[in-house]
Amino acid sequence: MEKIEIVKNLFTTIEKGDYTKAKSFLAPDFKIVGAPPQPMGSDDWLAFHKQLSTGLPDFKFNLSDIIESGNVVNCTAKVGGTFTKEMPSFIKGQPAIQPTNKVLFNPKENLTLTFKGDKILTVTVEKVPGGGIPGFLKQIGVEVPSKV
Repeated sequence: MEKIEIVKNLFTTIEKGDYTKAKSFLAPDFKIVGAPPQPMGSDDWLAFHKQLSTGLPDFKFNLSDIIESGNVVNCTAKVGGTFTKEMPSFIKGQPAIQPTNKVLFNPKENLTLTFKGDKILTVTVEKVPGGGIPGFLKQIGVEVPSKV
């Protein structure tokens, strides 16, 4: 499978809520950096998306401009969705977050995905104002701690 197809499959399976299959596209030492306040491994990143999709069942990454070069795939994402369902809190001990029915979108962000063989080793998300996990959660009404 070409690396572009692996990238598309990863993000599509997350959007569909198939986190077991999504993890199959990731290297054992996978990390995502740039979007979360601190780098996350695969289990934490997928758990975050599972929680997020509880409140935003139509969440999408909206990938575009996908280009493959050797062991790297570059693309852009404009993550978004509609906050229609109650979402468990991202902060332990805090109450669930009530839906607002607002359509939320982050600004367009550049992603760089590096591969080890046919597995994604890293996802690096460009830091843009209002972007990443903190930007998205702020739109929901959550103040983001230094660690998610």
